[in-house]
Amino acid sequence: MKWLLRVNVIAAVVYASFVAAILVADVWVFPKLSELKPPPEAVGVAIRQGDDADGLREIALVLFDHVTEQAQTVNALVDSTVFWARLHFLLALGLTCFNVAMLIRLRRFLTGTGSSEVTGL
Repeated sequence: MKWLLRVNVIAAVVYASFVAAILVADVWVFPKLSELKPPPEAVGVAIRQGDDADGLREIALVLFDHVTEQAQTVNALVDSTVFWARLHFLLALGLTCFNVAMLIRLRRFLTGTGSSEVTGL
């Protein structure tokens, strides 16, 4: 029974660490999602004052690069968050399955030998 108690304590500590990790993500990772920056102000000025097609094409390419960089940053943050969330649920599922297996084993042991022979309950 002490073994089962230790497994449950370890599971609780691991799960608490996952909750702490979610809180850390909420404080440091998720705020970065709102760090999408507008294009440089010089681009807006150049668009307003530009009258040739080649100059506007150059500005459009700069804006395209800027948006592409922002999208890559957001995608990387989301991918990282999703990976750690999946890992969290897989580990929680594994610990739960192990705990259930240990409970079934304990039940079989108690049923087979009688609960009066078990010490440490």
